[in-house]
Amino acid sequence: MYSGFLLKIGNEIFNMKYIKEKTYKGYASVQDLDSYRDANGVLHREALSHVPIKCEFETIPLDNEQYGQIMDMIRRNYINELERKVSITAFILEYNGYVTQDAYMAEPQPQIQIIKGNKIQYEPLRMAFIGY
Repeated sequence: MYSGFLLKIGNEIFNMKYIKEKTYKGYASVQDLDSYRDANGVLHREALSHVPIKCEFETIPLDNEQYGQIMDMIRRNYINELERKVSITAFILEYNGYVTQDAYMAEPQPQIQIIKGNKIQYEPLRMAFIGY
């Protein structure tokens, strides 16, 4: 059941005010090993019990202070900085519940919209956390 947040990184809840409406996706990806089609074209699946999750969304447009707060929170929770590895608890829509799993953060690619004085305004940023 939903408990008031979509994503937790380590023990810190990702502030939902930064998630752009209608962009959150939390899902599980079934993995196969040595699945094959026989001579009749019938698929024989060998689904694995480990199901990695993926959590992705766009942020609202951010200024440099907001972007810094988000990245500082994520970096504080790195298990392995080189891999951008974190432990996440994500709301998985299919399950109507949460899954906790080690994941890596896909490369953030902020894009500057405008600079005014000492403030940078970024375009909405796609963020993704992909389970191991």
